[in-house]
This record gives sequence, C-alpha cells and structure tokens, in this order.
Amino acid sequence: MNTSAEEIVFDENGVCNFCHQAQKALKENEQLSDIGILDDIIRLRKKNKYDCLIGLSGGLDSSFALHLLVNMGLRPLAFSVDNGWNDPKADENIMRLVEGMRVPFYRYTIDLKKFRKLQEAFLQSGTENAEIPTDHVLLATTYEMADKYGIKYIFSGGNSATESIMPPSWGYNARDLVHIKDIYKRFTGEKLTGLPTCSLLKYNYYKWVKGIRVINLLDFTNYNRVDAFKLLEKKYGYKSYGEKHCESRWTQWFQNFYLFEKFGIDKRKAHLSSEINSGQMTREEAIKIIETNPWYPELGIEKRVLKYPKHKYTDYKTDEKRYLLLSKVIKKLR
Repeated sequence: MNTSAEEIVFDENGVCNFCHQAQKALKENEQLSDIGILDDIIRLRKKNKYDCLIGLSGGLDSSFALHLLVNMGLRPLAFSVDNGWNDPKADENIMRLVEGMRVPFYRYTIDLKKFRKLQEAFLQSGTENAEIPTDHVLLATTYEMADKYGIKYIFSGGNSATESIMPPSWGYNARDLVHIKDIYKRFTGEKLTGLPTCSLLKYNYYKWVKGIRVINLLDFTNYNRVDAFKLLEKKYGYKSYGEKHCESRWTQWFQNFYLFEKFGIDKRKAHLSSEINSGQMTREEAIKIIETNPWYPELGIEKRVLKYPKHKYTDYKTDEKRYLLLSKVIKKLR
C-alpha cells in the first residue's frame, strides 16, 4: 500500500494503518462461532424450503462458500445476476458447482440495455467507483430474492483473509440510491426505472424489520485461496478465470484500466496486501506481481473514457449523511 490511498498513515515502525486494521479483523475472526447461526437455521427449517441464499459469480470466494454450505448439511438456494459481462469460464464454473452439488439455481436476468445506459452514465460522471451499478443491482436482487423466498440468512463469499484492506477514498457507497439516480438523470435526462434498486428505507426494512442477515461464511474458517482452488478443481472441475474479481469482464476492465489508467489506483495492492496479512503471500511475491501493469479486456471505449473529466462524489447528490445519522440512531435503539 502507498499514498495513492489518501488516508494512509504509518506508525514508528513503518507499518500502515491498513495493516493494523487487517490484523485486528483477522484476530476478531478467531473469536467467531457459527453455532448460534446453525441452531437458528435449523429452527426455521420447518417453515422454509431453503435454509439460506447465496449469490454466485463464478469466482473462487463465493464458489468455495457454496461448497462449505452444502457440506454443512444446509439447503441453499443459489442464484446469479446476468448483467451481460460474465466471463464464459465463470458461467461454466457456476454450472459445474450447482450441478455437482445438486443445488437449486436461479439466474436473475436484468434489462441489459438499461444497465449499460446506467454504466455509461457513471463513466461520464468521472467518479472513481464506476462499479457502483454492478454492486447496487447485486445488493437489490439479493435482498429481493431473500424476501421472496422467506430466507433469513444470506451467505456471502466476502472475507477478511483476502479482502481486509480497501481504502474508502478509492470508491463510494454502492447502497446510496440517491447518488445513483442523480448521476443517471444528469447524464441521460431520464429518471432511473426498470432495474432492481434498493433505497435506504428498503434496505433498513429488509435488515431490521424482516430480520435478513448477511454473513461472510469464510470468516468462520481458516480460508486459503490456493487450497480452496485445488479442492474445487479436483471435486468439481473448477477452472481459473484469472485475477481476483476478474470473473466479470467489466470488473476486470474497471479495476485494471479505469482505476489504474484514469486515477492511478491499483486495486491489486489492496488485494495482495490482504493476502500478505493473512499469511497467504509474501511481500516480495506481491511486489513482483505489481511490477507489471495489469491486463484488461479492450472494450473500444478507452480513449473516450480517459477524456471524461474527473469529479468528486460531493459534486453529485448523495444520501451519505442520512446513512450516518440512521446508523447512530439504530445503535442507540439497540
């Protein structure tokens, strides 16, 4: 990690605040226990057809999480969101997994034309996190699916072992629907309709009224990416799709071209630093990787995108203050 993350601070030993945060998260994971969660799921089993929900991208983290759920004896409903950008290898991985484990699977298809229009609006906005449309639609569809099928537990492939480090200054909250609608209207002249969305009110309704919980299953295990890949490869014929998050051609382009070339942000530094902290890689190995520029699929829009002016998130309407205020209120109520 370096000063491309504006909030970085080094202690007297030259160790940055991100490493301290990562170590704290990893230690907290050692205290986690899934006993209460499993007891609650079993208690609800009589009422529901499915024990839990898991979204699959074809990436390693969510794929291994699905394997763990099935081996725990749970009955997951798996789904993926088709936004038109999945790498064919990732789609093949999904089908190998759900067929190999005989897991019910739902492919959620969205309006691809409207989604591309939203993505283009974010590129024109010149903000760093042009991945917000992808992340927000996934958030909205996940809660929608859980609510539709009466599922209380959503299991995620998110984890501290490989994702403990990510500077807030490199992006912005994907939950902020006010922000999304403002950018869409400014650059299309239209109101955003026809895509799955989740407002601040709806998000908190799902979370606090419906009691839907999101759990990072891999944080309950000693997760190692290399070991997980070997297991999935041997058991299900799982195939490599490249670097972290590159199961989506858009995400790969966003990370390796848009952030890297337009803003000088190399997300590999955060990903690799996370693995260094969890003991899955040495600092020397990581430095060798980032000595070369990241590869990205050319979409034919690169020159045009570089010409778009850069903007701060404060240039657009956001709901950030309401999020902070609401979180304080909820903490007091609890």
